[in-house]
Amino acid sequence: MDISYLITIFNKQNEIHETISCIQNQEKISSLDIEIVCIDDLSSDSSIHVLEKLKKNDPRIKIIQNDINLGPSKSINIAAKMAKGKYLIPIDGDDYLPADATRQLLDNAEKYDSELVFGISKRLKKIPERVTYITPENLYNKPLERVLKKPIVRMGYLVSKNLWVLSDGADEKIFIQDMSLPLRLAANADSLVFLNSIIYYLRDTSDSNLSDNTNQQHHDRYFTYLNFLSDHKKILLDRKLNSYIHSKLISSIWKIKRDNSRFPFFSINFLIYAANKIFKYNLNKKDIITWSDFFMNIRNIRR
Repeated sequence: MDISYLITIFNKQNEIHETISCIQNQEKISSLDIEIVCIDDLSSDSSIHVLEKLKKNDPRIKIIQNDINLGPSKSINIAAKMAKGKYLIPIDGDDYLPADATRQLLDNAEKYDSELVFGISKRLKKIPERVTYITPENLYNKPLERVLKKPIVRMGYLVSKNLWVLSDGADEKIFIQDMSLPLRLAANADSLVFLNSIIYYLRDTSDSNLSDNTNQQHHDRYFTYLNFLSDHKKILLDRKLNSYIHSKLISSIWKIKRDNSRFPFFSINFLIYAANKIFKYNLNKKDIITWSDFFMNIRNIRR
């Protein structure tokens, strides 16, 4: 098996047909053996029935249905475990790959002998049929530093199954996988190719868009970086990487105040943020305990 597309689905009955169709219409991969692994996270709409209907006309579609709602991180890990492809391409159940996206991802993986290739993702109402080229691709031999310095979130990448297994997939302690996957994959990769082209499109509107909950985003960003720091103790010895991670933690502390207060600049959150920007201030152990408790007590958060 050459490629496994991993599609996570929750209440996407109106969008999943187009998402699967864009995979079926990928160009210049007809000689490859592919599968489309769809995991339905106990949708309350007719998503599973749409999938079953699509499967009748395409045996490459594999359907997994969760018995309980697990969330994106756990679901995509289940799909990856079931996948048989040499390479994995994750896709959300309402997103879109241009027709030449897979070919470009594969070509660059082979060109640079890299197990990890990222492109740019963008949210648009009108989706172009082709990859939007901007500038030439870049090869990074310090992939973790690249991901920390200029964070990669969302989808829009190809990764080898071997690297996924080595990295243990998404952090299942975090509800949304968008930030933890690039971080964990880069930490175990020998290199990273970044395509300065838009190869992945997020739908502008959807019936169930997790990104609408900004508090969830800030919560997940904070714990993504905190968990990563805890799991990778050696980063504490690398001043540059450690500094990058603390800046992400502090950014989350500032942004959740900024988005929930009329006067955010008159807050401890902003003072910490300013101290980090000006004086490279890092959180101490007491700070981490305090802010972890704060984020754990935010209401209406999926964990």
